[in-house]
Amino acid sequence: MSAVRRSSGEAYRDHGDEGLDTRSALLDQRAPGLRLDGEPRFAWRGVMLDVARRFRPIADLERFVELLAAHGLNVLQLHLTDDQGWRFEVRAYPRLTEIGGRRSQSQLGHGPHSTLDGVPHEGSYTQLELRGLVRFAAERGIRIVPEIDVPGHAQAILAAYPEFGVGGADAVRARVAEPWTRYGISDEVLNVESDTLEFVGTVFDELCEVFDSEFIGIGGDEARKRLWREDARTQELMAERGLADEEELQSWFLAQIADRLRGQGRRVVGWDEMLEGRDPAPDAVVASWRGPVGAELGARLGHDVVLCPDLWTYLDYRQSDAAEEPIPVGTVLSLEDVATFDPVPADAPEWYAERIAGVQANVWTEHLDTRDRLDYAVFPRLGAFAEIAWNGGPIDWAPFAERLPDYLAWLEEQGVDFRPVDGPRPDQQRPGVPGVPRDRADRLAELERLTASLARPTDG
Repeated sequence: MSAVRRSSGEAYRDHGDEGLDTRSALLDQRAPGLRLDGEPRFAWRGVMLDVARRFRPIADLERFVELLAAHGLNVLQLHLTDDQGWRFEVRAYPRLTEIGGRRSQSQLGHGPHSTLDGVPHEGSYTQLELRGLVRFAAERGIRIVPEIDVPGHAQAILAAYPEFGVGGADAVRARVAEPWTRYGISDEVLNVESDTLEFVGTVFDELCEVFDSEFIGIGGDEARKRLWREDARTQELMAERGLADEEELQSWFLAQIADRLRGQGRRVVGWDEMLEGRDPAPDAVVASWRGPVGAELGARLGHDVVLCPDLWTYLDYRQSDAAEEPIPVGTVLSLEDVATFDPVPADAPEWYAERIAGVQANVWTEHLDTRDRLDYAVFPRLGAFAEIAWNGGPIDWAPFAERLPDYLAWLEEQGVDFRPVDGPRPDQQRPGVPGVPRDRADRLAELERLTASLARPTDG
């Protein structure tokens, strides 16, 4: 057994979660055409599904869970909140779903030529529904990791409770009328008053009542600091707390949540931005999505790391550069490209390899507005990802291609509206809906800029 599998597998199985037991009774229900035999390489074999931008009913989530189980995957991270919507019932704060769970319309397309569709979008899950989903998933070997994203991506929160924003409730009301109808990164961020920390703590307390996972997602990504930097009250609080800058303020904020969750026997999962500033939680799992820098720093600091680099694992990215590819966003990530993902190269240093808990594919749903659109984005690319999660990568393409027809036939039998390998059918295209394709070299340069603050020396 490899160091990677030993360190991560023991850590997750210590808590008696039979849902992560690799000797599952579901082995005989695995998707044909995929090589998922023997013992899995990684203990965390996950998919993150964004239900904040696009709400999916419980029946769709149960179907998705069953498909994940058939692919030998064992973690579903549910991205429950974002600027565009709040989907988790909080009894202490009912307006989060009453107001934060509905927006008047949604952005259609991507980039400067995008429009608004004029169609209201709403939905939320009751705690009872989510308890049922947790049981349903556990019976199929899937652990559900819930995520509440703070302190940024907060516009749905502030539409419901403006007093938790920066600059006072009146100023926030003037800026935030409803959950964001646009996509991108909003400047809105939670304030750092004690009342706001207690609000966030209460939300996570209720989350822990519903989800039994040891791991709880806290976000920590893409929190823009302009409002904090320009707000006199925030600067006053930073001085009182001995914080040098806004990056340290975010770390302090996340540390408060991590401490509260630790008191309930939980560990936080955060995106790699959580390592900017001070390290907020020594037991946190770092989800490294912006290339290798966050993973390397997290490993050096002693964190478990889940690898989800966007250039290989973001299944909402476009699948070719052909004109008929629907809503072209991100870099090209074809089935063949997913197959080249090499999470832990053979020459990786031991200190790095032993901290890699697993891998995760991320599915952001700004432009995946129906179940069929979700199917198109995820499959068959998830088949290649699943083999890497089980065996390591990269995949030897020739034998995979020989097995691919059996896998595609099974997807068709399951009613999955997957993307054909030779391109989208006419009914899968979205002519006239604009997108913004990204060049891989440009994205690599951008990632280098975004993660420059993480490339810092450590004592590790």
